[in-house]
Amino acid sequence: MAHAYRTIQRWNQWLSETALAKRLLDEEKKAFSTLLNKHFGKQALLIGVPNQRELLLSTRIPCHSMLSPLISHEVDFNYIESDFQELPVLTGSIDVVMLPHTLEFMNNPRQLLSEACRIIKPEGLIVISGFNPHSAWGLRRILSNRKEMPWVENFIQASLLKSWLRLRDFELEEHSSILFRPPIQNDSFHHRLRFLETVGKQVLPRFGGVYILVARAKVIPLTPIRMKWKQRLSNIRISTSVTGHIARRGKAR
Repeated sequence: MAHAYRTIQRWNQWLSETALAKRLLDEEKKAFSTLLNKHFGKQALLIGVPNQRELLLSTRIPCHSMLSPLISHEVDFNYIESDFQELPVLTGSIDVVMLPHTLEFMNNPRQLLSEACRIIKPEGLIVISGFNPHSAWGLRRILSNRKEMPWVENFIQASLLKSWLRLRDFELEEHSSILFRPPIQNDSFHHRLRFLETVGKQVLPRFGGVYILVARAKVIPLTPIRMKWKQRLSNIRISTSVTGHIARRGKAR
C-alpha cells in the first residue's frame, strides 16, 4: 500500500508541473462537460487526487465531493480522506461518480470499480477516463522508462472495463476518445499537429490517447410474485350478505 501511495503522490504532483498534464486536464474537462451537460442530480463524487478537482466543475450537479488517500489543505470543496479499498460512502447515494485514471493505479482495479458502482443511485452515471494502450500514448509507454509519469500507470483496455461494467448491471452510454496527438511537451510542435485531432476523430475514433466511458446504472424491474392458492374451497361458501362474512357449510343442528 505504501508503494501505491507514493505513486499516487507522484501522479498528483505531475498533474501540476508539466504542459502535457495541463493539456490532459483541459481536454478531459471539456470532454466531461460535453458528456455530462444534460445530466442532473444532487451529488457528484470524484475519486482521484486533489489536482483533478477542476474536473468536478464539468458537471452542473451542485454538491461536489472528492475522495482521495492524499492529504489536501484546500477548503473550497468537500474532501473525504480515505483509501480506495472500501469507500466510506452510503450505497446508492451518489448521482455521478468520476474515476479519472484512478483505476490505473490499483493492483485490483476491479475491486475499486465494484465499490464505485455500489455507491451510485439507480439511473446514476459513472464516468471513467483512462490511457488507451492502443494509441500514440500507449506506444510512448512501451518506449519510455516505466518509472516516469504517467507511463508508470497500468493502461487498461476500454473493452475490459466495459465487460466489468456489464457484470455490475451498468449500460454503456458513451465511448469517446481525445488527445490524438502524440504526448510531446514542446508547445510549438504540439500546435503544428493539431490537425491530427480532426483526422483522428473521423478516421480512427477509438485510437485517441485517452478514452472516456460513460455508463448508467440500470434499474432492475421487480417481478411480481403470484401466490398459488392450493387449499380446496369445496367446504366454503361466500355469503352475499352486506357484512360479506365467509360462512362454512355444515349440517344444521
